[in-house]
Amino acid sequence: MNRDLSMKDRLRIELVVRRVDYVLDGRVPMAKRRQIRTELRSNLIEAAQDVGIDKAIQQLGDIKALAHSYLELYRGRFDFQAGSWAAVATYAAIQVLAIVLMLAFHAGVAAVGAHAGSYSFEYWNGFGPFAGSVSANGSSFVMLIVSPAHVFLMLLAFAIGSTYRGVLARRRVER
Repeated sequence: MNRDLSMKDRLRIELVVRRVDYVLDGRVPMAKRRQIRTELRSNLIEAAQDVGIDKAIQQLGDIKALAHSYLELYRGRFDFQAGSWAAVATYAAIQVLAIVLMLAFHAGVAAVGAHAGSYSFEYWNGFGPFAGSVSANGSSFVMLIVSPAHVFLMLLAFAIGSTYRGVLARRRVER
């Protein structure tokens, strides 16, 4: 029952291949990912030509389980996906803390009945991560969004997040 595939069938195959590849992204070396994508795509096209696209995708089983089995087989030394999420989470936590500190500083300035003007707080001029100023009448505030401290903390979180698995695996082997 060898037949040509429609554009819709090819798109469905590509969607399955990309869903598997997304799980592997940043975790499996690029050359191995390319090989897995090519192999999976060609196997799906061949199976779809023989038994149809629905049956070919169904024969793969659970797509997430397939992707995780590839991940366990070919996992690289670094997990850049986890490192990226760690960096984003670190930045978000710093910004939430900075907003809380800004509001507390603003409330403190208002509570002491400060004279008109602008009041600033910062540990080291321009370095951050917590720096800003508020007006005494409560009409405005300025907050530092990105500083060298932000970048340093995000890089540190990325490094820890992308290598944590290797460190934990070495500890388990030593015990």
